[in-house]
Amino acid sequence: MLWLCLLALVACGPARHASTQAPAEDVVCLTLADSLWVYSQTHPDGFTINICTWEEPIEGVAVAYSATQNRHNREDLDFVVSHAKTNGNHVGGWFDTDSGSYYFDSVRIFPEDSLEYAIKFGRDNGQIAVFILSKGQEVKVE
Repeated sequence: MLWLCLLALVACGPARHASTQAPAEDVVCLTLADSLWVYSQTHPDGFTINICTWEEPIEGVAVAYSATQNRHNREDLDFVVSHAKTNGNHVGGWFDTDSGSYYFDSVRIFPEDSLEYAIKFGRDNGQIAVFILSKGQEVKVE
């Protein structure tokens, strides 16, 4: 009987109050969002990253989704990551020198030969510009 109690303690870990325990999918999201927050601190000018492979694409046109627009802080990253998981798995961060704010977005990556379509998507999503990754170049959508 003692053996069964010890086995149960080892298998289940220490008891927690049910109201403080987050669902498993939230824990993964929070861990990923925490990692992205730290990553943004080491990339002050900006980044675009695939949250599944943790690789930065070197080509393509990055365009933010309107659903994640105006996200600036660590708490906002939870929503951005959640959106990115169901929309291509890319997150971007960039510093706006005009406002002095760092922005986080879920982004869609278009092939560079689809710039016209990327600009239309950007316009449809209320974006000011799209970003050509291979050139490090911003292109206004208006």
